[in-house]
Amino acid sequence: MDRLVLAELLVYQGEADPACRLAVLAGGDFRIWEGGVRVDHLVHIYRRRERLTRQRATPSLGFSEAVSRLQSCGLDEVLLGYAKSAEPRYHFQLFLTMDVSMVVACLGVGQESKSSE
Repeated sequence: MDRLVLAELLVYQGEADPACRLAVLAGGDFRIWEGGVRVDHLVHIYRRRERLTRQRATPSLGFSEAVSRLQSCGLDEVLLGYAKSAEPRYHFQLFLTMDVSMVVACLGVGQESKSSE
């Protein structure tokens, strides 16, 4: 997928999409994998990851919102992808339609090490 095309798909006005869009446009690493993953499976996984992220006080962007959007999207499968920002360091998880025409949901998880505290 082309960098500009991905940036154009990140249109949702929550916390994560605009930050991910900036990361992609700034040259951040990104990838979209081939092959769909069942949405119900992903919702289960990401609900658990959301709880762990909160328990560990890990910075995140749009996590709850993304899981809710994923759960209510009405799709059986989505494609997975990621993008990374350099500053601040975030890993963005992307969920796209199978035809890669829309970002269903996006969330960001901070990557700063707590060992420097």
